[in-house]
Amino acid sequence: MLADHFGAHTLAFDALLLAVPVTAIAGLRSVADRLDGKAEPTHAYAWALVLAFLLVATAARAPSVGDPSVPAVARSALIACVVIFCLQALGALAGELRTGSSK
Repeated sequence: MLADHFGAHTLAFDALLLAVPVTAIAGLRSVADRLDGKAEPTHAYAWALVLAFLLVATAARAPSVGDPSVPAVARSALIACVVIFCLQALGALAGELRTGSSK
């Protein structure tokens, strides 16, 4: 979104395209951690949601790479990704505070 703001539309799309396999790898790693009993199932579900939103954003952005306007659905999907990451961070913080207060 920041690259689009400064007019580097191709760079913004390339970053979005690169984020898809990176997110898929992180999601698969989260599933593997869950199967090993190291992680909560919500982490794997959150990565799946982020991957789905990234795919929507990439698909919506692809036809208009050179256009200065970003499709609203792509912008909304990226904002949804940020919200999911914030919720994950708040959940981790709450878990740490609970664990820290019981020591």
